[in-house]
Amino acid sequence: MLVYMRSDPIFWIVPASIAIAVGTTATLLTILQHNLNLQIVYTNTILLSSIGGIAIGIIGLVMGYYYFQMKPSKIMERILTEVKIRDTAEVKQREGRKKNYYLHRISSNTLRITKNLVRIENLIDKYSDDPPPKDWQIVRYSADRSRKQTEELRKKIVLDFAQIIDLVQNPRLADKFGVNNLFYTLYLFDEILRIDPEHDKELLRELKKGIMEQIGKLDGTLSLLEEEKDP
Repeated sequence: MLVYMRSDPIFWIVPASIAIAVGTTATLLTILQHNLNLQIVYTNTILLSSIGGIAIGIIGLVMGYYYFQMKPSKIMERILTEVKIRDTAEVKQREGRKKNYYLHRISSNTLRITKNLVRIENLIDKYSDDPPPKDWQIVRYSADRSRKQTEELRKKIVLDFAQIIDLVQNPRLADKFGVNNLFYTLYLFDEILRIDPEHDKELLRELKKGIMEQIGKLDGTLSLLEEEKDP
């Protein structure tokens, strides 16, 4: 209760004012009664009590005045601190929403590239043992379409990541090359377009191995992106 009274000066000023009012009224009544009845002892006692009440009230008003003179800076400091804390929390929330938004876009585009690689890997797998040259054009067509799409997605990923690079906590993601290691994906598609599976069986096996490894790396990147999202 004492702490609450200190924090709110109204609990000093109101009682002090009441004490002064009561003391003053009692004093006037005492004087009046003394003049009418001449009861000196009784009236002196009341008079002393009334004067004491007035004194207590004056002390309360002085303390209230002191509070208003000395406390505004502390009150303002407390208000500014609370506002700063609230603003900081709001900024963090906005940054978290922004980061999650772009991380979701990056994840979606990376997943599309991964799916293209998986589809290409499945097509190549059919020709690993005895690839018929006449059907390899299907793989080339798919690789050409996937390459064009990957180039566009790579640009979007780079731009999106640039929006949140200062918000990313994981140093592995902060390295743009670690996040956008997609040039190797483009290289794989280029190899598919130029390879002759009838005469380059060893290169075909290495190409398939490279595609599988790249799929694994992109899956790892997707996991890091998911871990980076704010709760």
